[in-house]
Amino acid sequence: MKRSILYLYYDIMNLYGENGNVRMMQRLLNDKGVEVEIDRKTVTDSDIDFMKYDFIYCGCGTERSRNACIVHMLQFKESLKSAFQSGKVMLFTGNSYEMLGKSLTAADGTVYEGMGLFDFTVSEQGKNRYTGDVTLGCDLISDELIGYINKCSTVSSIDKPLFTIKSVVGTLKDTVDGIYTDRFFGTQVIGPILVKNPAFAEYVAELVMNK
Repeated sequence: MKRSILYLYYDIMNLYGENGNVRMMQRLLNDKGVEVEIDRKTVTDSDIDFMKYDFIYCGCGTERSRNACIVHMLQFKESLKSAFQSGKVMLFTGNSYEMLGKSLTAADGTVYEGMGLFDFTVSEQGKNRYTGDVTLGCDLISDELIGYINKCSTVSSIDKPLFTIKSVVGTLKDTVDGIYTDRFFGTQVIGPILVKNPAFAEYVAELVMNK
């Protein structure tokens, strides 16, 4: 059995060791006897076919890097939508998942068109950052999760949050985080989340296995 991973913006969306999420997924799949092929794409690539992959991952970057990525990814918007609608397993962590709503308003007032996978909008301000070590609850698994959030944005109109924030050590005021469907997971949690939370990593790996 073989599974293919697309690691998006591996070079500029890799704050906080987010590449650990890809390494963790590769290891879990290898342990299950699955051969894994990893394809890395970034802003210099002019051809990305999202339908080719079984697992699509994008990590956290600076706001400047994220803005460059959203402009680049717009040229592949329809391909990304097709992959999303067909049920490809996707994980977007940190501020990368902010690219997937209707629009993103940056701190300088620039409005970026989103990928349109979801109806949420993002509004960013440049004065304060909201941070915290968090513990999380998730309806998908029984284990409590841990992680870290560092953001300067507000995401509005989330119908189905991925996590309930149970405790915070820091300045973060949110009570929920992220968004999900059956096979898509978006979260502000960084760390990397799959390394810190083996039960959640196993849940996602099983989806990739049984695509």
